[in-house]
Amino acid sequence: MKFSLKFAVIVLSLAVVYLSAAGSLLAQDGTADASRPAPEPEFKSEKYKESYDKGKKEFEAGEYKDASRSFKKALSGARTKEGKAQVNKWILGCKGSSVLKKIEQLKKRNLWNEAYDQLLIALQRYGETPISGPLMKLFTDLEGALFLEIENFNFANTSLYSAKYGKSFVKDPAYLANGTQCLRWQNTRDGKPGMLKIANVPRNWSQFKSIEFWIALQVSAIPEAVVMSAGGAKKKGTAARTVAPRGQAVRTFLISKVPIKKTKAWQYVRIPLASLKSQGGATLEAVTDFRIQVPGGKTFNFLVDDIRLRKKNPQQAAGGPRKR
Repeated sequence: MKFSLKFAVIVLSLAVVYLSAAGSLLAQDGTADASRPAPEPEFKSEKYKESYDKGKKEFEAGEYKDASRSFKKALSGARTKEGKAQVNKWILGCKGSSVLKKIEQLKKRNLWNEAYDQLLIALQRYGETPISGPLMKLFTDLEGALFLEIENFNFANTSLYSAKYGKSFVKDPAYLANGTQCLRWQNTRDGKPGMLKIANVPRNWSQFKSIEFWIALQVSAIPEAVVMSAGGAKKKGTAARTVAPRGQAVRTFLISKVPIKKTKAWQYVRIPLASLKSQGGATLEAVTDFRIQVPGGKTFNFLVDDIRLRKKNPQQAAGGPRKR
């Protein structure tokens, strides 16, 4: 998955955030020129240039308080408005270092989800400053630790997503949220219920916190997220398990409406597994597949991408430091 700051902005929400688009969809990357290094600022005299150079060395050494003082001295001597803006980025980066330290402490305390969410806020504020490098490294570490991708459609088996059932692949970059292709899923002419089924999933979801994915509504309808389950042993004191009528199989599942806004722009959806309602004695410890489904008779056209599970925080090791 290619990362862009747009992705960080979207996943900031604990439920759903959408980005408005001038056109029908956001392009994957509209900031190609942002990677160009900005020219070094010009100063009114050599003493300001020396303060600026001194600040950069202190910053690289991790001496952020000293670096901030040096940059503030250099700021008043910047010759142009653009130069002042460049120095101010260094000053803001120094300020972001304290935020980075707090997030690193959360990670050390095994509060990975809290660290991740705060990191996304930090990337919005400090993502274009010199502290962005360490922030992005931490982002990459937490992404790898927290998420299990179950389908990104980049290398999907085309036989599993047939045009007969309204599935096709989109490779045009103007329509992509991430990666090299996404899935287009639309209603069939016969008006039957629509279903997007992901079969290659872990069986035990008790270690996970939420199911998350991208979706863009070209023609809107409200889908449901369904976790199919093989059920579980009846617990003492609970209601009796569902019994199927003669000749029919018992269907056990956990279900929730997908919380989305009616927009053609990409939305990043996060569904807490705790919000899923169990039917027929379903359990997250015996999952068979994950589905997104739309009732019959509905007209819809969705783009879907990057379906993944988000893990719970790791357990604190025995004898580890206490949380304060």
